[in-house]
Amino acid sequence: MARLRFYQKTPIRFKCTGCGACCLGSADENMIELAKGEVELISQHLDMSPGTFTEKFLVELDNLEQGIRINQQGRCVFLQKNNRCAIYQVRPRQCQTYPYWPEIMATQSGWDNESYRCEGINTGDVVLIEQIEQQLKRFD
Repeated sequence: MARLRFYQKTPIRFKCTGCGACCLGSADENMIELAKGEVELISQHLDMSPGTFTEKFLVELDNLEQGIRINQQGRCVFLQKNNRCAIYQVRPRQCQTYPYWPEIMATQSGWDNESYRCEGINTGDVVLIEQIEQQLKRFD
C-alpha cells in the first residue's frame, strides 16, 4: 500500500498574495529553470528570436540547461517594479507550479520552511489534493 503524503493527510492552504517573493533568488539560486520548449514560447511572446532571447536573458549551466537570469539585486529579470511578471502569460513551468514543487511537497517540514519565504502559504482556501498532484505531475 502506498504511503500517504503529508498533504493527503492534512489539508494545506495557499493563496498567492502577489508579493513577488517567489521571483527572488539568492547567491545559490541564480536562475529560473526552463523546461523544454519554453525558450521558443517566451521568445515568441517577446517578439524576438530564440538566439537574441538567450543572449539577453538566459544563463547556461554546465549540463547545457538554460535558465532565466536572476539580476544582481536577486530579482528575476522579468519581475517588474510593481512585483508583476512581464511574461506572466508564458511564464515558465517553475513559476506556474509554485509552491507545488516536488522538493517543497515532499514533507511537511519542506512546506513549513517555504512559508518563511512565501506569505501565501498556510493562508487562503484549502488546496485540493488533485490540484497539488496535477502540478507535481508536470515535473515527471
